[in-house]
Amino acid sequence: MSTSGNLEHWELLAGFHGTGSDDYYDVPALIRGEMSLRPLEVAGLDTATRGSGVDGLRVAHVQSHIGIDTVHLARLGATVTAFDFSPVALERLRAIAAACGVEVDTVLADSQALGSTHFAAWHGRFDVVYATIGVICWIADLDAWMQGAAALLKPGGRLLLLDVHPLYCMGESFTPLVLDFPYVNDGPRHFEGSGSYANPDADLPWSIEEYAWSIGETVNAAIGAGMTIVRLDEHVASASDPRGDCMTREPDGLFRLRAGRGGAGALPEPLPVLFTLVAERPGPRGTLSEDEPVG
Repeated sequence: MSTSGNLEHWELLAGFHGTGSDDYYDVPALIRGEMSLRPLEVAGLDTATRGSGVDGLRVAHVQSHIGIDTVHLARLGATVTAFDFSPVALERLRAIAAACGVEVDTVLADSQALGSTHFAAWHGRFDVVYATIGVICWIADLDAWMQGAAALLKPGGRLLLLDVHPLYCMGESFTPLVLDFPYVNDGPRHFEGSGSYANPDADLPWSIEEYAWSIGETVNAAIGAGMTIVRLDEHVASASDPRGDCMTREPDGLFRLRAGRGGAGALPEPLPVLFTLVAERPGPRGTLSEDEPVG
């Protein structure tokens, strides 16, 4: 995630998203209080908080982008610190949070560096580390990313990672089926194009590097960082299309990616499109005082 092309890409997206040219980031609706977390995010938080919710908890939102979920978490009563490597994204986040009447802290950070001593002031301070969707495909060093997440957590705290399934990431297209991305990590893959997942037709040229990480590699990176796996779920339906133009919304309102011929009136089988990983930093659970300073 430290490549200059990726940073330039996310700076450009941060200036574009939520400005009225896409339906994915409806900032006016957020300000009016008409938006909420999606069901998979709610379910993941339920597991991450042992059913208690985030009210009164400290939450680190890693790779927060412009902070839509940051606002949701704050409205649910969490004390939220947003970490992102894009100054433009954090500037937008602060403006959106202010318009929504919520308080959040922001930290400029490459998420792969959060385990370093530079960020020691935030280590061991959070009940939940929250990261969703489109997270680890930008990460060159997943071990470092997981070590950073573990470092932010206090003992007994939990990571919630809800992300795009690696099988879904493999496809350049699905009708016809064309695979242009690996399932397991083999280093950076370079791509060029234009648009955004929030608006594929937008005039936003990009030159980026992405990284494949299998489910096994992701789980093993969490274990290698000293965390215990609490739950792993793979999802064949989503409330939105994380890539913007690959899935079809079905009558129940959910998006699915189907493959195969079907038969006898049956639809083709749905493929996994998202996964949820909840992992815990072992140790006795404690509490942090509300007035304990950060930094």
